[in-house]
Amino acid sequence: MDNYLRFAAVYDLFMVKEIPYDTWAAYITEIIKETAVTETPVVLDLACGTGNITLRLAAQGFDMIGVDASEDMLAQAQSKASEQNLPILWLAQDMRGLDLYGTVDAAVCTLDGLNYILTIDELKEVFRRVRLFLHPRGVFIFDMNTVFKFKEILGNGTFADTAESAEYQWDNHYDPLSGINTYRVTFQTGNEVFTELHRQRAYDPVDVSNWLMEAGFASVQLRDNYTHVPPSTTTARVTFICR
Repeated sequence: MDNYLRFAAVYDLFMVKEIPYDTWAAYITEIIKETAVTETPVVLDLACGTGNITLRLAAQGFDMIGVDASEDMLAQAQSKASEQNLPILWLAQDMRGLDLYGTVDAAVCTLDGLNYILTIDELKEVFRRVRLFLHPRGVFIFDMNTVFKFKEILGNGTFADTAESAEYQWDNHYDPLSGINTYRVTFQTGNEVFTELHRQRAYDPVDVSNWLMEAGFASVQLRDNYTHVPPSTTTARVTFICR
C-alpha cells in the first residue's frame, strides 16, 4: 500500500472541494447512534488520512481513534485536532496489521481506503481484524470505488485541478483483467514538482459481502454513496453497513 508522501501537505486543498465530508459524517453519525452500545461510543477511523471524517465524528462526542499508514497524513490530522482542541488517539498502523488496545463500538473507513488493499487474502485479513476488535453489537461502515467508476469514469483518462498555490495532473489507467487501477499524480507547489503512484483494486460488492460474512459479520447492507438508496449498475461508490 502506497503512503501519501508529500501529498499530505496539499491533500486538503483538493479534497475539501470534492468530498461532502459534512454529509458523510452526518450519515455515519446517524447509523452509529442507532446502534450505540455505550453513551460515548469509541469509534475507529481506518485510513483516516488528515482526519477530515475523524474530526467531524469527534465533534459529535464520539471517542475517536484515527489509524493511518502514513505518518505525514497523521501529522496533518494531529495539527488540526490540536487547533480544535479535540482529544483523538492517532495510531500509525497499516490496516492489514491493525492492533488495538481493546474493542471499539464502531469502525469506519471512508474515501475508498479499502480499494488500496490489492489482494483478496489481505482484504479478508482486514475484515477479520476489524471484526476482532469490534464490539459484538458494533457496526462497520465503509465505502469502495466500483468497477463502473474505474472503467467508465476514470478509465484511461487524464484529469487536472488547481487549488490556491498547488495544482495536479492525474494520469489514470484501469486494467479490466486484473481489476487494478493505477494513477500517477504529478503535483506542483510553487517551484516544487513531485509525482506519486497509487494503485487500487476493484472488487465485486457481492464478493465483498460474502467475505465480510466469513469474517463474522451477521448482516451486510449495500447503499449508493452514503444514501439510503440501494446501489445500481452505475453506482460509483458503494457504502457497506456491516453489523
